[in-house]
Amino acid sequence: MDFLLAVETGGTKLQLALGTADGTILFRHRMDVVRSEGSKGILDAIEAAMPLMYRKAEELGGKLLRIGWGFGGPVETERGLAIGSRLIPGWTEFPLARFAQERTGLPTYVFNDTNAACWGEYCRGAGRGTDIFFYTNMGSGVGGGAVIHGALYDGQGYGALEFGQTWIGGPWGGKAFGNEKVEDICSGTAIEERLHAMDIPRNSALWALCGGDQAAIDCKMLGQAVKAGDAFANSFLDTVTRAFAIGLSNIVSCLSPQRLAIGGGVSLIGEPLLGRVRTYIQEFTFFSSDGKYEVVPSELGEDVVLVGALLLAGAR
Repeated sequence: MDFLLAVETGGTKLQLALGTADGTILFRHRMDVVRSEGSKGILDAIEAAMPLMYRKAEELGGKLLRIGWGFGGPVETERGLAIGSRLIPGWTEFPLARFAQERTGLPTYVFNDTNAACWGEYCRGAGRGTDIFFYTNMGSGVGGGAVIHGALYDGQGYGALEFGQTWIGGPWGGKAFGNEKVEDICSGTAIEERLHAMDIPRNSALWALCGGDQAAIDCKMLGQAVKAGDAFANSFLDTVTRAFAIGLSNIVSCLSPQRLAIGGGVSLIGEPLLGRVRTYIQEFTFFSSDGKYEVVPSELGEDVVLVGALLLAGAR
């Protein structure tokens, strides 16, 4: 039996999965990204994990056939070139497909991670049954991808629908309209950096959750404080989700998707986040779109990039 290897390299997450061309995951292996070690640290970790993946394929009665790689940054799809990363140094103009193929002997296909996630979600998750589908993630960064009439949209082949890189106003002041990107406000990285620097009221539940160490506050704690009814946390989440909804309203106006799915670690806050996005997006979308789209959570969770990479590589 032939297996595929799916690889996900993002700003915080590093995953490998053994699976099949229909997107079924049979075995997964997860590691953490050490940003200070840059791309070399990630590649070294993957190389060290390869014997495990080969062994698992043999145990399951097959062998590895090819690799599908979801990369956390823009990609030149045809050549499998990593154009660069805003979060991890060392990826600029890196020939990722060629590098992986030389090291493993396996044909390797590289995709932007959010594009891979979008395709996975369209085929096996929240996008099923749609004609026009949009996926975005609120993770260490913010990405975007779309399927239009059954085809994954990739622009000229250098990345497209980079939702996180679209410009909106600065909701906390100090920056004029158009001087802040969606990713600068709504990514997990941006949220945590802002919470570490803000003047948080002493009566906020966040202080108890972080044990008095403001630098330890993360998005999970933010979600816990929101659900506990903390006024500061709820106000903060209001600001973030309103900015996110402004960005999504532009997607609705341009693409008219039937469904928009949100994934990534920040989305795990759940309905307090999704409900706000649904409410605020209605303020900004053009009236012709009323009632013609829905905002839903990702169904595939942390497997979404891996499933998409398996499907895309399996079709090659």
